[in-house]
Amino acid sequence: MVEKAEIIVVEDGNRKIRVMFNPSEYETTIAAKFTGKDSALQYSATDLEDFTVSLFFDSYEAGKDIREETKKIADLTLPTYSGTSTKRPPICLFSWGGFTYRGLVSKVRQKFTMFLSTGIPVRAELDVTFTSRLTGENEKKYSGNEACDKYTTVKEGDRLDLIAYEELKNVKYWKKIADANNITDPLRFPAQHIGKRLFIPDIASIE
Repeated sequence: MVEKAEIIVVEDGNRKIRVMFNPSEYETTIAAKFTGKDSALQYSATDLEDFTVSLFFDSYEAGKDIREETKKIADLTLPTYSGTSTKRPPICLFSWGGFTYRGLVSKVRQKFTMFLSTGIPVRAELDVTFTSRLTGENEKKYSGNEACDKYTTVKEGDRLDLIAYEELKNVKYWKKIADANNITDPLRFPAQHIGKRLFIPDIASIE
């Protein structure tokens, strides 16, 4: 059975709008952002850029106005959801074959390419653009916080130099770890720190 791509309107009870024909291709772009120059270049965040997918609609055999189908998608650009005071279109998911993109439908380009003798369109091509709207969990991921900042739980027998080597691949960073965690007496480590979370700073920020 062929799995149909669908747009799920999250803020309308997960209402599903299934496409008539699956897209032949789609493209996603993830862009890393940096600050500084040359040796001072430092990662700041990752942007999930707008996602555009082309969809095909055809109702020629049925002789029906194809706008009845395309309107379901075009209307997603309107702030019609009444469950929030925020004036924006509803959050949607484009889902197909395990791929999902969560965002707002920010643009729908409709091109009607076949008509009945009455002028009613029966074939259309839609370019649907989504603007990313990340969940809290994914927002942390793409902001780089989870990618850059790390933690480890202190165990009996741990040493700062060994932790520096394991986490940052260089024993010389043991003092940076100590300073970041206010460890003023490294010789007594890990006695009073066993079971606590130890912050591991980003290498880019300590070079």
